[in-house]
Amino acid sequence: MQIEEKKAKDLFQDRIFTLSNFLSVFRVLLLPFFFFSTYDYAKNPANLNALFASIVYALVAVFTDYLDGLFARLLHQETTLGRYLDPVCDKLVTLGGLFVVTLHFDFPRWILIVYFIREILGVWLGGFLYLKRGLQGRPNWWGKFGVGIVAVSVIWYMSLPYFLRFGAPYPFLLHPVISAYVLLFVLTAGVIAYVVRYWNIVFHPEAIELDPENKKQAKKYQKI
Repeated sequence: MQIEEKKAKDLFQDRIFTLSNFLSVFRVLLLPFFFFSTYDYAKNPANLNALFASIVYALVAVFTDYLDGLFARLLHQETTLGRYLDPVCDKLVTLGGLFVVTLHFDFPRWILIVYFIREILGVWLGGFLYLKRGLQGRPNWWGKFGVGIVAVSVIWYMSLPYFLRFGAPYPFLLHPVISAYVLLFVLTAGVIAYVVRYWNIVFHPEAIELDPENKKQAKKYQKI
């Protein structure tokens, strides 16, 4: 299996209007509503309706992240565009959520910056693999786990004013920074996993020989 360059327009040769692609874009479209409800809650922590609305938006975003891949497989709608669109939408949603809790609820700014750099590098790497190597990396569990941790961290930080006002059922709930450091660990592990996986493909393509029958390789990336 040779490595070859692709054109950006090739992304749109498959079906574009699929249910899975709609779900990917839908969670990005939820961001303005999430921003608005979270802003209302940050101004007035007694406005529990705004808090619950923000939590619902966050949970719907996570839920659709898992549903889009499921529907793509069940309905046989897997496309190159969809496999690239899904992680890009994930990055927009997770960055949006972390930005809000950094702005209003004191999420560590330096972890947000680390997360931002990591996601920008992820977009660059995905585009490079597609355009220059004709490959599409398959997601690893660190990435999917990271989306879940972001959701937990966002909801936890948003809930802190509620816990301070009405009391927390468990003392550790008053320390959402725990989730921030768990997220940092997941980010670090994910970066290491991707570096190990793609170093030779990016920097030493002449030494790479991909075997289409190799199931281990197929779990990491696919030829497109």
